[in-house]
Amino acid sequence: MSQDNTSDKPSRKTDHPQITTYLKYCSNDALVIKGIFEDHQIRFTQPAALNDPLEFNPIIRFHHDGANYTRLVFDGIVFPSEEERLRFRIVESQLNCFGVLSLTKIGDSFDMWSHYANGHRGFLIELKDDFNRHPSMRSRDGREYEVREVTYVDEYAVNVDELVDKRGQFLLDAVNEQMFFTKTSRWVDEEEWRLVRPLADCSTWTPLTDKAHRDRRVHLFEFSLDCVQSVTFGACMANSDKRRIMEACKGTGIVFQQACIARDRKDRWGRLGEVGIDTPEDWSSALDWDLGIVGELGYVKRHAESPTTIKSLKELPYTRDKQFIEGIIKRARSGATGR
Repeated sequence: MSQDNTSDKPSRKTDHPQITTYLKYCSNDALVIKGIFEDHQIRFTQPAALNDPLEFNPIIRFHHDGANYTRLVFDGIVFPSEEERLRFRIVESQLNCFGVLSLTKIGDSFDMWSHYANGHRGFLIELKDDFNRHPSMRSRDGREYEVREVTYVDEYAVNVDELVDKRGQFLLDAVNEQMFFTKTSRWVDEEEWRLVRPLADCSTWTPLTDKAHRDRRVHLFEFSLDCVQSVTFGACMANSDKRRIMEACKGTGIVFQQACIARDRKDRWGRLGEVGIDTPEDWSSALDWDLGIVGELGYVKRHAESPTTIKSLKELPYTRDKQFIEGIIKRARSGATGR
């Protein structure tokens, strides 16, 4: 990406403490939970399947515009413009060859919990700082892939002069550098990091027979739970999904945490709905409560502690709500848990 097209202002950074590990937001889809925790597989998403339609669709800039954007006709045959040729050669040729593992270092983003964790129903995986060195994350011949930070720009454009050598050959390393690790500034709050690897590393991957088509298939790579340091459950995640994950992770040493939303507090971006992370001391008790949306943080630990004993139902602050009280008693006596 041409440096002339970047903003003079630095990418906006939040004031969170710098962490060395990496975080990935995940949906609560049954296939995702099964894939990661039971089948030990994780998806690397090809560019054509990413959620930003501008990615891999940059503006192509030329030193001299001339007829670079004009289609030409010869002997009744229409030829693409120079811009269309380059887009096909340097953009489309890379779309079906690589997969992206999108990561961040921000675990309390209300928006990312909403967008990537299915409305706070999913979970957050914390990957160890050296997870990319694990054999499951290396190339077939054992090479290590680097985890790199994404650069955000105001104008997503490619300067052709920077991508071609003196012989007119494409500098693929430069192309991939600018394609895979550059995004428009509308995503700056996500502070994304990426690990990019060839789809050929996936044991089940096969190239498309028609290369003109964009690959939108799901490609699952080998993944080891040894890469995981902790799992944080979303504020609205079902207890059944939490139990399934905890059961699959027995004996791994993975730490489990609970996200909760303080509806009356502002987050670091100044917006209501602060997301906090807590670690219940007693999960058997914590799973029996709706922990997600609260009036203040710290709710999870307090509910995991022993409740206060009262001598009469009259001591309840909601004594007059007989229907509500009767419902609690009925569920307790029937042995039901949860809400």
